[in-house]
Parts: sequence; structure tokens; C-alpha cells
Amino acid sequence: MKQQTKRQQQAYESKQKLFAGALYLFATRQYEDVTVQDICAQSDMSVGAFYHHFKNKESILDEGYRLFDERLKEKWDRAHLEDNLDIIRFLVEEQLKSMASMGHLAAAQYFKNQLTSSEKYILNPDRFFFRAIRDAVQAEKNSGRLIGDTYTIVEDILSITRGIIYDWCLHEDTYSLKDKGRRGLDMVLNYYVEGGK
Repeated sequence: MKQQTKRQQQAYESKQKLFAGALYLFATRQYEDVTVQDICAQSDMSVGAFYHHFKNKESILDEGYRLFDERLKEKWDRAHLEDNLDIIRFLVEEQLKSMASMGHLAAAQYFKNQLTSSEKYILNPDRFFFRAIRDAVQAEKNSGRLIGDTYTIVEDILSITRGIIYDWCLHEDTYSLKDKGRRGLDMVLNYYVEGGK
């Protein structure tokens, strides 16, 4: 990995401060009530610094998806999982933990952003999260453990987990997202282990 200059490191840290400040505000207040000035004050950064790193408030949410994939890839590399069903469970559990850690208000805003965005990053088949699940599903299909179309299985996994996160947001974090997500994922996997019967 290429060593960063001091200036690049400072820019990275500034961007992270702004992102963390925004995420804190999105988790504690309604998104519509949070201004760029609020984010800058929370982050102890200037408005100029904000616009150096982000086009607008909405672009912070896009950054969140990219950061999630980046951090997930690092965790996945360290996990060294062998069993493909364990890989799928690990990836989905990390998604659920990420949403739970930011809180239902911020998680709901991520979903709202994707509903109105022309670029639906959450559906991008080139993102790490999607590719890693797809590769694990394909490997399980090749071994004969999962029966069905790879794309359909992946979409069912992702649809179920997105639906559970949405439901958790509606219920305002009144139950364990991780536990319900695990049960939902197991239902999908069991369905395809049995060949969709």
C-alpha cells in the first residue's frame, strides 16, 4: 500500500471528522433539521473544509456506503473464514452491526437517501458487500449445498436483510436487529439448502 503524505493524511482525517460529526447528528436529530453548519460545528471544521470533501449533505451518506464496504473488506480479510455459509453470515452480521451502531434515525436516512438517489449504491453489484456474498453463494452452489439460481439467492438474502433493517427503523430500535437479522438470513439459507421446497 502506498504511503500517504502528511497532507493526504490530514485531508483523510478531516474528512473522517466531518463524516463522524454528521453521523452523530443524523443519529440524534432528524436529518432535515441538520445543516452543513451544524455538521461543521459538531466536527470543529470550517464550511470550506466541508465543501472541499463533500458536494452536499447527501453526499455524506454516499460516503457512508463506501466506508462500510472498505471497513468490511478489512474485517473480512482478517477473519479468514473457510465455510461459505459462515462467510455469508459474517457479511450480513457486519451489515446489521453497522446499522445498529449508527442508530435507527441515521439508518432510516440511509434508506431514504437510496429511495430518492439516482445512483442506488445499495444495489450496485460491483460493491464489495454484494460481490463477497455472491461469490460465497456461488461456491455453495458449486459444492451442492445450495440449490437455485445464484442471482436469485443473493437478491433474496439482500432483500430480507434490507427489509428487516427497514422494519427495525420503523420500530425505532425496540428489538435486536442482529438477532432478527440472523433468523431471517437462516430462513433464506435453509430454503435454498432444501432446494426451494
